[in-house]
Amino acid sequence: KSNEIIKNSFIQVALSTLQSLWVLKQPRRVKQLIEGDPSGIDLVKKCLLRRKGIFFLTAHYGNWEIMGIDHGYRGMCKLHSIIRRLDNPHLNEVALKFRTVSGNGIFCRNESLLQIVRALKNNEAVAVMMDQNTAKGGVFVDFFGRKAATARSLARLSYRTGTPIIPFFCYPTEEGTYRIKYGPELTLKKTGHKEHDIIEWTQACEKFIEITIRDTPSPWMWAHRRWKTRPSEEQGIKIY
Repeated sequence: KSNEIIKNSFIQVALSTLQSLWVLKQPRRVKQLIEGDPSGIDLVKKCLLRRKGIFFLTAHYGNWEIMGIDHGYRGMCKLHSIIRRLDNPHLNEVALKFRTVSGNGIFCRNESLLQIVRALKNNEAVAVMMDQNTAKGGVFVDFFGRKAATARSLARLSYRTGTPIIPFFCYPTEEGTYRIKYGPELTLKKTGHKEHDIIEWTQACEKFIEITIRDTPSPWMWAHRRWKTRPSEEQGIKIY
């Protein structure tokens, strides 16, 4: 079964790439790939009334590029994504144009903290991919039964600002289209122990992603080396 999951995961990545190229020529085509209106739109609008912005918790699952473009066209709030600059300047320019075509914004990794805070103060949304290995500055939390180095910036900023965290995912259908879902909002409590709470909030985010993947594994990008960085007690143990 694991081989089938991996094969279907590569098929999904290939399909997403082809669909993105198809949409790149005529961005409004994105509507042909989305099944109806996303669920959870009312939740997004309700959270925006708090005037604290929104963190969208997401992952490399389904067609995340199409999902972001669709959000921009719906006009609820501006969505900013945190990205790594591509080494090829031409490809980087094409990617930036594609990701901002529907009014979304882009923050470059390692240069984004102040920009994120400003966006939240403007009651805008910031999408954070929480399914990637973090080589430096992260915290180890459980992911599929193994410790995974994970960025804690989302939890830290949400703790400080009170910004709600809403899962934002794109689920493939058998027809090659997608269902988009916002929510449910993560319920996270403060115990008065800040660093402990931040780790627990980070774990809660990872748990939601894990549950999503376990329910339907193939749409996730399994090729990513999620467990590459190991805790000190596991140094020397080969994972890949």
